[in-house]
Amino acid sequence: MRSFFSLLLILAASRLFAQQTKKDSIVKRDTINIHGYVYDEAGKPVKYIELRSSQKYIDFDRVNITTRTDTSGHFTLEGVKFNDTLTVEENILYASKPVYNEGSRFLIIYLPFAALKDVNQKGQMIISAKRTRAKTVPSFIRKSSNDPYCPFIGLHLAPRYKSGNERFIQLVNQQVHYPTKAVENNIEGTVQIAFKVEKDGTPTGFKVLKGVGYGCEEEVINSIKNSGTWIPGIENGRLVVMEQTVSVEFKLTDK
Repeated sequence: MRSFFSLLLILAASRLFAQQTKKDSIVKRDTINIHGYVYDEAGKPVKYIELRSSQKYIDFDRVNITTRTDTSGHFTLEGVKFNDTLTVEENILYASKPVYNEGSRFLIIYLPFAALKDVNQKGQMIISAKRTRAKTVPSFIRKSSNDPYCPFIGLHLAPRYKSGNERFIQLVNQQVHYPTKAVENNIEGTVQIAFKVEKDGTPTGFKVLKGVGYGCEEEVINSIKNSGTWIPGIENGRLVVMEQTVSVEFKLTDK
């Protein structure tokens, strides 16, 4: 009987030691928490789709950190790498693509629709019948056109800054300042802003695709607004409203 109680005491002491050891262990990793939304090409939220980080769970080092979007397309990933690659699960409706994140705490991800595939894509189905009339070669009359845009059919030019995109980059570098709150809170990462270039060259419709907060997004948007007008995009020889994006990395140094 005494040996039995001794065994119980040893087991209880071992369990207590294991719990204290697990509780007291400290794991340090350079990680961040990010959140955002997943939309399709039409701007509708993608529900219940899985996003996977390349980062592993601390307690399960063989399992990647994963999450799923809710009904509004919102997702949250906690404890992932500062520079990380997110993978969207395979889906018959959307084309899967890797999403590269460089320190952003907020992401908007747009998934392109998957290309439609035949059920019988591995083998063509042929329906045949015997011809009852001789095969004829179709003919047509070529007509000239007075449309002044005809020579530019197929011409596609993206919007560009009036003094050149290199000059625009210089202006952004000169005008954007690292917000004091971001510096004080040790905030780093990439900010990506999307905006439309109207037919008159005015930048409008600003939206944040990647963000880190603390005023960084506002700095980039204000620099774009203050840069002046752009040369609008061209589609088939005609001026059209096109979207452009700008990415700015906010990075702190130790010296």
